[in-house]
Amino acid sequence: MADTANSDAENLVEVRGLTRTFVSRNTLFGKRRVMKAVSDVTLDVPRAKVTGVVGESGCGKSTLARLVLRLIEASSGQVRFDGMDLAALPAGALRKLRRRMQLVFQDPYSSIDPRYTVRAALLEPALVQGMALGGQAATEKVAALMAMVGLNPALQGSYPHQLSGGQKQRVGIARALALQPAFLVLDEPTASLDVSIQAQIVALLEKLRQDLGLTYLFISHDLSLVRYFCDRIVVMYLGRVVEVLPTAQATPRHPYTRALMDSNFEPDPAQRRVITLLGGEIADAFNLPAGCAYAARCSRASERCRIERPALVDDRDHQLACHHPIP
Repeated sequence: MADTANSDAENLVEVRGLTRTFVSRNTLFGKRRVMKAVSDVTLDVPRAKVTGVVGESGCGKSTLARLVLRLIEASSGQVRFDGMDLAALPAGALRKLRRRMQLVFQDPYSSIDPRYTVRAALLEPALVQGMALGGQAATEKVAALMAMVGLNPALQGSYPHQLSGGQKQRVGIARALALQPAFLVLDEPTASLDVSIQAQIVALLEKLRQDLGLTYLFISHDLSLVRYFCDRIVVMYLGRVVEVLPTAQATPRHPYTRALMDSNFEPDPAQRRVITLLGGEIADAFNLPAGCAYAARCSRASERCRIERPALVDDRDHQLACHHPIP
């Protein structure tokens, strides 16, 4: 594996044409239906950067996260991690590579086995990888991981039900770091936490990124958080990428991205603006239109938008999938 890796490449992860199709079962009330949860997604994740993926609930963000890690199989397309095609790796090689890429789950209340103590949860990744530690080495490993995420070592004998939500998420982050990965997929890691705890977790993630040189793929629906935390932003709508903002502060040019950004709450009263409500209906994910899936809600849509699906192309410094982008 080491021979094919390219640690000098700008991108740690490269996704090309990634698609995942789900098929419903036949029922008494109708035939099976087909849905593309992720459709022809292409994106790059630069090294030591935070790439954000944002969109409404149901747009395919979490499915994309699992596809990138090959936790579920893609229907088509390719994911390359450090130059290696994940789909081409045999089971043994993929298991070994998983030490370098880990997932932090959205819900800290269900992501830790309730039968495990904190110590057992933090030692489990090494056990799964055949690197089980014992005695003093295990104690030192657990203490180091807990210190890394700001947890009191006295909690290592505690069970999940004895921890707060923020403490559980810190355990989840520590567990993800147990095998010293290079790449973390963060699937809405602050969504179920109080606002004050969210700020602490984001500050911790930023510190870990700087200290350890980590690369993040950050999945979220919180636009203000994404603009604060991420270096670049990928915007999804019904399974497709509609825009890639080169920087978090770049001005959006896709009508959907602009609508998302305009709907974000501005705490400064002097900078608040009138929000234009979106009209139209969200397209049926099981029966997407031939053209742009956003056309029915878009004030800039033309007949071309309804019959021709826009491709994701480079437009100045952006990547856009829109026939009528905002100048």
